[in-house]
Amino acid sequence: MAVSEDRSITLPAEPASVKRARDFVARAVADHVDDPAEVLLMTSELVSNVVGHVGTAVTITVRDRPVVRIEVHNGEAATEAFRDLLHNSPRPANTSPTGRGLGLVRSLASRVGLDDDASGGKVVWFEWEHPGGQGDAVLEADGEPV
Repeated sequence: MAVSEDRSITLPAEPASVKRARDFVARAVADHVDDPAEVLLMTSELVSNVVGHVGTAVTITVRDRPVVRIEVHNGEAATEAFRDLLHNSPRPANTSPTGRGLGLVRSLASRVGLDDDASGGKVVWFEWEHPGGQGDAVLEADGEPV
């Protein structure tokens, strides 16, 4: 795979941004991911969380070097509760319509992490390898395994 430039887009905190983020990522990985369905699903989950729970603008960065890395930046600092949720998402009640996204990302990604952004926000990211690297993500925070 050829090394390519990182690509980013910043979108407002509105429902339409989820589709725009998905379309942006699809274009960014089209040259080297045969079936981007899982990458797009994980992107949707993380962007939906920002739109639905954080309410700040969201920047999506695609780094498509040896593995695909998608970063979702937002303007709200990570709380201890969020850090715990990212690493230990409890299974929601069967009747709950929400609460499955972070667990889904962890199960599909090769690695998942959370970094503090220098501007005071946070960056939730995942890496995806095709074909053999999916599942049981290694969790990281600020570049260190947890």
